[in-house]
Amino acid sequence: MWKARLEQWQRDLIARLERGLGRPLLPADLACVVWDSSGKAMSVVGRPLLGELRTNNLTSNVFRTWIAGAARRGADDRRSGT
Repeated sequence: MWKARLEQWQRDLIARLERGLGRPLLPADLACVVWDSSGKAMSVVGRPLLGELRTNNLTSNVFRTWIAGAARRGADDRRSGT
């Protein structure tokens, strides 16, 4: 299966997108996806998948991995104004 070739963080992001869409992704859907391995993020940038996100009222086309402490650092940055 095509998902087996992905790294775990990529499979996690695909699973989140599938939950949001309410359907499994097809191999052809990957043509609409761009991976950022340095930030461990996935962006949906192409049609028809981008249009499907909007149809399902998903407010973002960028899916990021959760990194321990990242949310706290972001809150600290906002307080300090950086």
